[in-house]
Amino acid sequence: MRGYTDYDKEQLFSIIDKISITKEGTQVITKYGNRVIKVANVSNRYEIFDITKYLKDKIELIEKNFAISKYRLDIIGGKQYLQLISDSIQVGGVDFYKSFYILNSSDKSRRLSFNVGLYSDKNDLYVIGASNTGLIKKHLKGVTQAAEVASEGLNGETFNEQIEAMESIVGHKVAFSKLREIILGEGDVPQINHRKFDAFKNNVRYVANKIELVQSKLSTEQRNMLYTDSTKIKEVTRELDFYVDAFWAFQTYLKIFNRQDSHIIKTETERITKITQCAVRNSILESLGI
Repeated sequence: MRGYTDYDKEQLFSIIDKISITKEGTQVITKYGNRVIKVANVSNRYEIFDITKYLKDKIELIEKNFAISKYRLDIIGGKQYLQLISDSIQVGGVDFYKSFYILNSSDKSRRLSFNVGLYSDKNDLYVIGASNTGLIKKHLKGVTQAAEVASEGLNGETFNEQIEAMESIVGHKVAFSKLREIILGEGDVPQINHRKFDAFKNNVRYVANKIELVQSKLSTEQRNMLYTDSTKIKEVTRELDFYVDAFWAFQTYLKIFNRQDSHIIKTETERITKITQCAVRNSILESLGI
């Protein structure tokens, strides 16, 4: 598993123990060992958070219910990002691992967050959905108390909702027009969402000849639409619309964000999970001759 290290609790704890975060006046100083790796200016409302204790406590908690096999710990400047890999499952023929993500920053660049999700090593895919165990909190007064409460109730059922959501779209298709609505969102569409949709439809264009992924051979007009900049597509008319494999679309969209941190992946997972509301069984489409 590229980028991950075999889990050794003692080794991991020795690395975590080298992280030191202190506040001196209006500055937060982050050290790794004896070396200063980040200095950030903060307000009086900024609360120092003991990330060393938090990481170790959460590892102990996770170990009570899950067998950790791999980990990845990135310490870059004022950002600390831990990913833990656990039990494997399979959805729609794709192998996933139950995973845990803890993100913190001592330079105000990221909020403290604790998330759970699924990771596919082969597909380089992260899925992080809503969970009662989650936490997203600014480093202001109360962050330590909020962090202590988060992740209560962490058990074998923690991943069920995410797994069921993915299983519900296996063997289904979704209209391209619906995918566009989901990715762009409602109201005034920000440019970033147009760029997300452009990235997604570029992938659709690459697989347009694969009958198992796209409903049928696309017309010249439909192919031209896939080459058109998102901002110039005013609508996807009935004549231009077509169906795409829902599980493929779900995975393909999230792969766009596989280099982002867990907070962004969670936001995008929640966005594309709306696909479950408009997916249609393949058998129904076939009966309609579509």
